Parts: sequence; C-alpha cells; structure tokens
Amino acid sequence: MAQIRVWVVDDDPDYCELISEVLSDDYQVTLFNDANSYRTALKLETPELILMDINLPDVSGIELCQELMNSGKDVAVIFVSGMNTLEERLRAYEVSAVDFIAKPFELKELQAKVQAVASYQAKKQSLVQAESMSRNMAFQSMTESSQYGAVLQFFRQCFLCNDYQSLADAFFELMQQLNLSTCLEIRDIEVHYFAPQNAEISPIEANILELLDKHGRLYDFGSRTICNDKHVSFLIKNMPMDDEVLYGRLRDVIAVIVEGLEARVMDIGRQKTLEHVFKEIQGLLGNISGAIVEHDQKFSAALTGVTTEIRSSFHVLDMTEEQEDYFASLVERNLKEASSAGDAFYRLQGSLKTVRSVVESSVS
Repeated sequence: MAQIRVWVVDDDPDYCELISEVLSDDYQVTLFNDANSYRTALKLETPELILMDINLPDVSGIELCQELMNSGKDVAVIFVSGMNTLEERLRAYEVSAVDFIAKPFELKELQAKVQAVASYQAKKQSLVQAESMSRNMAFQSMTESSQYGAVLQFFRQCFLCNDYQSLADAFFELMQQLNLSTCLEIRDIEVHYFAPQNAEISPIEANILELLDKHGRLYDFGSRTICNDKHVSFLIKNMPMDDEVLYGRLRDVIAVIVEGLEARVMDIGRQKTLEHVFKEIQGLLGNISGAIVEHDQKFSAALTGVTTEIRSSFHVLDMTEEQEDYFASLVERNLKEASSAGDAFYRLQGSLKTVRSVVESSVS
C-alpha cells in the first residue's frame, strides 16, 4: 500500500526538518516554507494530510485552508500555532480543520495526532471507494436488468411475428435499446436481408454475412461481431471492444438473442409449410368434391337407365311372376351395394375436411 502523503507548510526551516525526521519513516513527507510553493505543488497533486502553520509571513494559514476547502479537495488539515487561544481554535474549526496542535508540543503528541488523522483519512477513502464500487455495481445491475428485460420483451413479441419482416422489426427495436447498429440475414430456400427502418443493406455487408455465416456462433473482427445460427446471422457494426465488461455482457446477451431468432424463424418456416399443405388440401377437396358430384350424377343416371331397361324387358323374357320378382330383388340388392360405394366417397370427403380443419387450426 502506498505511503500517506503528508505536507508540512511552515516558514521555519528547522522546524520543518525536525517534523520530516520524525514522520518520514511512516509517511511520504514534503516540506514547504512559503505559500507560493505550496500553491504551485497543490495544482499538480493532492496530499492526504497537511500540517499547516496558521501564522505564515505572506498569507494566513486560515486563508490557505479556506482555499483548499473551496477547491473541493479531500485533504485533512492539522493546524500548528503558537497562539493557543479559543479564538484561534474556533477559526481553525470554521475552515474545517480536523485538529489543532499548540506550540511547543511533544513529538509523541504530534506523532499520535498525525497517526490518528492519517488513519481517519485512510478509512474515509476506503469508505468512498466502497461506496463508489457499490454504486457502480448497482448501476451495472440495473443496466443488466434493463437489458435482460428488453430481451424478454423481445421474446414475447417474437411469438406475435408471423413473417420475417415483423420479426426483423422486433429485432432492430431490441438492438436500438442495446445501442447496437446491426443488419440481419435469414436463410430458408432463399436468403433474405434486412436493415433498420426497411432500408437496404450494402452489398459489402451482404457479402460479409454470406462469407462469415459458417464461422462459429460469435466471430469478432475489428470493432464488429457477427453472430450465427443455422438459419440466422446478424452483423453488429459497433461492438464495444474497448469496454471489457460491457463487451462480455453483450456477447452473452446476443448469444441468447440469436437462439431466440433461430427458434422463431424455424416456427415461421413450419407455419409456411402448414399453410402450403392447407392450400393443397383445399385444392384436393375441391377436386374430390367435383369428382364425387360428377360420379354421383352419372352413376344415378346409369342405375336409373339399367333399372328401367330391366323392368321393361320382363315381358320379352317371358318370365313367370316369381322369376320376375326374384330378378328384380337381385337387381335392387346389387344397386344398393353400388350406392354404398358412393357413400364411401362421401366419407372420404368428410375425413379430408377433418384433416383440413386440423391443419387450419394449426396454421392459425
């Protein structure tokens, strides 16, 4: 741990040397015999503790301490003065000095007070650093929470997307919330490219997506990252490579996003296939219905003709009444069986309609 810096501001060189000898083993001591040299040094660095004489020849130590407090620098000041009066101590307190040592003093007293103030400063700095770290962690947690909330909202919105364009719009909305500039490629039978606000992607971006879509899940080059899955790739044009924490968090986020995109693209593909099957079944049902109607009409006409001809030929065949009844019942029985074959066509039509209803509900 670095030594605490202690500055001594006093116009007595012998006194300054004595203080330096006493404190230099435990602290980094710097001596100033006038206000000007002290002010110049203060512009370049800030010590943790200052031992300051109140009665300097060129300016009052009270004034120097007031300047220090007004500057906002976090420095502990111990005043050293030969005037041990209540008024002097009150003046020191008013300018936020942390302690007061009256001359002459014991060196052990000086050491004890410097050690106490130095310990106080060190603890205060630790608290400030811990608070800053906690604040940064809280801010980082809120940022991560916001990002994951946006991702969850994107996944919910994905389920409402029934085509690639609406899915791309939801994706670009999420990327905007993450402050990422992107373009998107979706592959099915064809390759589809998308850019924010329905713009066109540049030829070189399309070429990069095509060339790198087989280079693993995440591929970095320059300040860009391409993220790939089987049917989806997207190019991030402003990946924050110089921010290790943000970069790592975004890599985790986009790896999740590409999986969600991939799943929804496959769902949309299956939905398109079902829609195609539905249309095919609709066409098939139309053809079958027409064929059944046509068959039914022709079959009914043929049956009617056959029945009429058979009955009109009974007198020519010179059959007995019993023979005519037997032959008529035989014809009617076989005609009924033929009619039942037509009923099978209608049952087939009903089954296909049921299939259409199932496919239709799946598509919707």
